[in-house]
Amino acid sequence: MDAETWLLWLLADSQLPTGGFVASGGLEAALQAGLVSENAPDGASGSLIGFIRGSSHSQAHFALPFCSRVYEIASERLEAMASSGDDEGNGTAALILADFIAADSHHHAMLSSNRVAMRASAAQGGGLLSLFNRGYAQAATMEDRRGRVCASVGKELQRLARLGEAKTHWPTVFGFVCAALGVSLVSTQQLYLFQFVRQIFSAAIRLNLVGPLRAQTLQCDMHPHIRHLLAECAGKRVAFSSLEDMFGESAVYTEPVLELYQGMHDRLYSRIFNS
Repeated sequence: MDAETWLLWLLADSQLPTGGFVASGGLEAALQAGLVSENAPDGASGSLIGFIRGSSHSQAHFALPFCSRVYEIASERLEAMASSGDDEGNGTAALILADFIAADSHHHAMLSSNRVAMRASAAQGGGLLSLFNRGYAQAATMEDRRGRVCASVGKELQRLARLGEAKTHWPTVFGFVCAALGVSLVSTQQLYLFQFVRQIFSAAIRLNLVGPLRAQTLQCDMHPHIRHLLAECAGKRVAFSSLEDMFGESAVYTEPVLELYQGMHDRLYSRIFNS
């Protein structure tokens, strides 16, 4: 077994302490508001499958371009370090940190209209960053110069997050962590969307919308849809300036109704999920 496969199995573990079970992706609010019904047939308006298709479509067009760009920026900086005179990697670490904060701040600004989604993203990103610093960064495979640089970036990001100077959102942290561990970009993008879809199905089980066995069937059937989204969005990268993206379409929400229902979560009288 190669190292990347081993890492992918570790990162795909549903028990990772990254806060995945604190968020339903708006499903709980949509269920209580009647946007999703347990009696709706699969594929029909108001069905669980329709909700997940719409959610994953929006996630692929909005969050995945952030994840992909942070991954590429970090990877390019690390590759350039190998041929530079930056023996300790301090300059490389500073560049990766600056690039990350720029992308992360842009993501935070775009989420500012949806406090629920913003809170969930920061909670999950912070959980993954803590896992990286206290777990993966301590592994023997991270003891070379590349690993030490990534570990120093991770520690500094966590320090800045505690000071409120960095938000460490889920897509940007995910891109950095996968780049730091040497996971390929293709696998990073696939894993990102897989974990998002699995999170919604997990929420649906806890909300009694679907049973665990039926959820496994539906997750299998979601593969063609996710494959299509990856083919459509794998090349998208978020742009940080109007010169890069004249019409501001490098990262976009595609399900505005879902965003509205997600923002209603804090108004629910009773709820299972925090956000």
